[in-house]
Amino acid sequence: MEGVKGAYLIIGNGVAGMTAAEEIRKCDKDAHVTIIGDERVLTYYRVKLSHFISKHFQIKELLIHDENWYRERNIELILGERVQSIHPNAQKVFLESGKEVGYHKLLLANGSSSFIPSVEGAKKDGVFALRNLRDLEEIQAYLLDCKEVAVIGGGLLGLEAAWALKERGLRVNVVEFFPYLLPRQLDPELARYVKEQLEQKGLKIYLTAETQEIIGTEKVEGIALKDGRVIPTDMVLFSTGVKPNISIAESTDIDKNRGIKVNAFMETSVENIYAAGDVAEFGGMAMGLWSVASDQGKVAGRSMVGVKDAYTLPQPATLLSIGGFNVFSVGEVNGEKQGLTFREGTVFHKLFIEEGKLIGGVLTGDIKKMAVLKKAVTQKTAVQGLLEVGLTIPEILEKL
Repeated sequence: MEGVKGAYLIIGNGVAGMTAAEEIRKCDKDAHVTIIGDERVLTYYRVKLSHFISKHFQIKELLIHDENWYRERNIELILGERVQSIHPNAQKVFLESGKEVGYHKLLLANGSSSFIPSVEGAKKDGVFALRNLRDLEEIQAYLLDCKEVAVIGGGLLGLEAAWALKERGLRVNVVEFFPYLLPRQLDPELARYVKEQLEQKGLKIYLTAETQEIIGTEKVEGIALKDGRVIPTDMVLFSTGVKPNISIAESTDIDKNRGIKVNAFMETSVENIYAAGDVAEFGGMAMGLWSVASDQGKVAGRSMVGVKDAYTLPQPATLLSIGGFNVFSVGEVNGEKQGLTFREGTVFHKLFIEEGKLIGGVLTGDIKKMAVLKKAVTQKTAVQGLLEVGLTIPEILEKL
């Protein structure tokens, strides 16, 4: 049995799948475009979930587009359905409900799941990870009986969740395995500064802290660290990364490693099958970033209709905004590189330079020039001349 000619099937209704569908429709007005999603809601801003921990909200506040947007673009939605298996030779997929759906081109954009380390007691009541709307609703319900909580993981999402919990009036502990916060975005000196700022705002931060056990009888009562420290807590939220949902490619010949391997056009090793977003691995990396998923979805959608725009890895850029304190980080941020520092009041900036070219930077406090900095780092702008005349970072950013 052959697939349905001109039928584009997308598994996953996250930002990668939605963006791909939009690009397909832009390029082909007559194609049949279908999105299958295992959640019963339209595509929403997953990165905003942690911000809503402290708020009463309606689901429509999280949605990227309403139903009219899909209707106007003639994009068919099959929601609340999970794909059981893919049959590349027959060019169709089988759903757990028993339905089968044929395709001409298939995109795997089914995302990732929360990674929870193998820790004793992790199955107790009161242990959560935040990955979807259902998680958010369950966390909010559980928090009604909590006074003190712990977030395991001092990365960007962990800190955002910690602050949202603090805004609910809870005592919040952040437990980080590494010796400093945001190890991907900051060097040790900047990380110490950020830790000081966050502790002044009321977060309690534990570093070099490896969780040995989540203690309690049936529900969480505390965290025992391997160094002997015990942190009392009524709830534990794991924010320790994600793992691509590659099981969808089981029993197929699709190459996979940590994620489903793709080339610069988001093509997998199997003809007519593409992958994008958190599930995809490009250049040996599965990034797990919203912006990457959006960009890859665009490339995949265009590639599926024959428009070949090669994807390139972006410079990693992240923004943390907590209680009026802002941190923007872009590119290679490494204390071993040549650096330039500027500190004045609540502003602490650093630039990282290699062979006279800007390769990374961090802005804290005042982040108005973050777009300028990102562009300069992406282009590896030469700054040696500006350094030689003794300009400060704010002066350099004005010149870029």
